[in-house]
Amino acid sequence: MKKITLFFTMIALTLMANGTVYLDETFNYPEGSKLKNNSGWTTYGTIGGWPDDFVIENSILTYSNSGGTYILSGQGKSMVCNYLGNYSPNSSNYCVYKNFNSSALTTGTVYAAFLYTPNSVSQTQSQSPIISLSTPSSNTGVQVWVGKGAVNTSYFRFGTTRGSTTGADIKWTTTEYSDLTATFFIVLKYDLDNKVSYIYINPTIGSASEPIADASDAISTSSTKTSLQTLQFKVQGASKEIYKLGNVRICSTWSEAVAAQSTANPLPAPSVGTPSDATANGFTANWSPVENAIGYDVKVYLGPNLISTIIVSGQSTSSVEITGLMSGMTYTYQVVAKGDGVAYSDSDPSASSSEITTLDPYATDAIHTDFDDGTWGEIASSTPSSGSYPTYSVNGFNLTAATLCVGSMRGIKGESHVNRIAIDKLANGGNVALPTVNAFKQIEIHATAGTAGNGFQLKEFNPSTNSWSAIGSPYVYDANSKAAGTDSIYIISLEKTSPTKLRIENPTNGVIYIWQIITRNTNPVLLAKPVVLDASNVTSSGATANWTPVENATGYKIYVYQGSTLIDGAPFSVNGQTINSFDIMNLVASTTYSYKVQAIGDGDINYCDSFLSSAIEFITLITGMDNLKSNLNITVVNKKIICPKMGDMRIFNIQGGLIESARNVKTVQTNLPSGIYIVKFSNQNGETKIQKITIQ
Repeated sequence: MKKITLFFTMIALTLMANGTVYLDETFNYPEGSKLKNNSGWTTYGTIGGWPDDFVIENSILTYSNSGGTYILSGQGKSMVCNYLGNYSPNSSNYCVYKNFNSSALTTGTVYAAFLYTPNSVSQTQSQSPIISLSTPSSNTGVQVWVGKGAVNTSYFRFGTTRGSTTGADIKWTTTEYSDLTATFFIVLKYDLDNKVSYIYINPTIGSASEPIADASDAISTSSTKTSLQTLQFKVQGASKEIYKLGNVRICSTWSEAVAAQSTANPLPAPSVGTPSDATANGFTANWSPVENAIGYDVKVYLGPNLISTIIVSGQSTSSVEITGLMSGMTYTYQVVAKGDGVAYSDSDPSASSSEITTLDPYATDAIHTDFDDGTWGEIASSTPSSGSYPTYSVNGFNLTAATLCVGSMRGIKGESHVNRIAIDKLANGGNVALPTVNAFKQIEIHATAGTAGNGFQLKEFNPSTNSWSAIGSPYVYDANSKAAGTDSIYIISLEKTSPTKLRIENPTNGVIYIWQIITRNTNPVLLAKPVVLDASNVTSSGATANWTPVENATGYKIYVYQGSTLIDGAPFSVNGQTINSFDIMNLVASTTYSYKVQAIGDGDINYCDSFLSSAIEFITLITGMDNLKSNLNITVVNKKIICPKMGDMRIFNIQGGLIESARNVKTVQTNLPSGIYIVKFSNQNGETKIQKITIQ
C-alpha cells in the first residue's frame, strides 16, 4: 500500500481530469421542513407575508434521455416553491442560500445542473427566477429564469442573465414549452473569466462536449457577477413563482455536469482508518484499499457540511494529506472507492471517520495589533492597484486580496499609527481573517476608507453552517465628519465565551484601510469627550487650558500642539475626575498653539478613554506684556475701544507691532479686523497699564 500527498486550496479544491464537484444537493432533509431551517442554509432579505417559504417535499425527480440517466436522478427529495405573489406585504428580495465552496471563486467556469418541473401550474408571469449562483448576502446572481412564451403566452420558456434582475436584460430560449408535468434537465454555465452565462435545456446525458447554448447573456450591464460562492433561491414582490426543483450538482466541468449513472456493479465501501498528523491547516486521511478500485474520492466535512472532495488515483492508495483547512476546526471524512465505469461502479460513501481537530498555533486571549513592530514581514511601499492585491498569511492573520502597506495616521484617541492593512474592493473578494480569539467582550477597529461612504463588514465564522455571518450592518466611514488626517474608531460589543473566528470584509467598490485591531475581555463604556473652554492666563510663556469635567473620568490628558506637532512633553496627564484646568508652561512668546483634552477611563475595565476633544487655539503674548491682570477693564463696543480713564492709548497686534495710537482720550474708534490686540495705556500721573482685548 502507498500514501499519496496531495495539496489543495479552498478555492481550487483539486486538479483532476474529471473536474471538481463542489456540491451535490439532493435536498435530503426532513419532509415538510423549511429549507432555511436545514444545515448550511441562510436567509437574506425580507420574507414579507409569505407563509410557506421554500419547503422540502418527499418526492423524487428523475430524468433520462438517449445518453443515459442523470447521475443524481431519483436521489433525495425535492424543494417546492409555492409563492403566489399576492401576499401583504410582498417579500423584498427574499433569498435562501448555501455556500457551495468555502471561499468565492473568481476565475474559471462553474456549472449548475438540476432538474425542474412547473409542478403542473401554468406560468403567467413575464419572468421569475428559479435558481441563482451568487455570493453571500446578495440578492443578485447568475440566474435561470422562467417566463410565459413570447409567441404563445400559454407556453413557457427559459432565460438567463449574468447578474441583472431587469426583465429587458434576460436572454430567452427560442423554444417554448407547453408540458406542465414534464421534468427538465437544465445546465447553467458561467464563465468567470469572460463574464458570460449560458443555459442548456435537456442536453444529452454523458455527452463529451457542450452543444450550442439555448441562450446566453454576455451584454447586460447591471450587477454582473465577478465571483461565485453560493447556490441561491429567491422570491421578490408580486412575481409569482410555482415550481419543483431538485438534484442540483455544482461543478467545474461539462462532463461532471451531465454525468450519467453507471449500470456496473458497485464496489464495496472502504473501511476508514483514524485520521492522523494534524497540522494548522490539515491532516492525513487514512483508509483500507478496495480491490478493483481505480482510485478514491475523499470527502472532507466540517460538521454536516461538505468542505471538499479530493480525488486520488491508484487502487493501492491508502492515505492522502489534506491541506487548506481552517485552523482550530474539527473535521471528519468519508471515502468513496471509484470504479472503472464498465465492470465496477463507485461504492457508497464509507462510514464517517473519527473527528480530528486542526492545530491553532495563533489562537490568543487578546488581539492588540501594532503594524510597525517589525513582525509583519515586508511592508508594501504603496497600495496595489485594484485586482492585483496578494493573498498570504502573517501572524495568524489570513489576508485575501489584502496587504500590509506603508502609511501613517493620527488616531482620534490621540495615538499614532504607522502602517496599515489595505483591503481590495468587494468585486475582488478582499478580506482579512483574524486569528482565533479564545474569548472576548468587545472589539475595537480603527479604519479609514478612500472615499466617504465606504466601510467594512465584520463577520463571524459559524462552523455548523460553514459560513461567515454578518455582525451588524457595514460600518461606514464618513470622512466629512472626521478631522483631516485622523482615523475612525468602531467599538463593537460582542460577548463570546468560546474560541471565535472573525473576518473583516470590504463590501464596497473602493479600498478600505485597517490601522489597528483590539479585542478586550471587558466591555467598557466610551467616556464622553470633554468640552474645552477658552485658554486663560495667557502670557508670553504659558497659558491655562480649561475644560468641563467628564463624569466617571479618572483623569485627563492635555495634548498641546504647535501647528500639527505635539510640543515637548505632551500629552500632559492630570489625575482626578473634577480637575478642570492645567497650566501649560515653557512656551515661546508670540506663537500660536492649540490644545485638546481627553478624558481617561479606568484602564478599560468599566470605562475606556474618550476621543480627543475639539481644539482650542491661543496665542502667547509678546515678551514684556505679561502683566495683563493689572488692567483698567478696557471694553470694546462695535470696534470702539473704551477706557475708564483719560490718557494715551497705543494699540498693538499680537506680534507686538504698533497699529494705532491716540493721545489724551478715553475712546478710540477703530476699523480693525476681528482678532486679538494689546492696548497700552499711560497718563500724566505716570500710570501705565497693559490689557489684551478682542475685537469681533
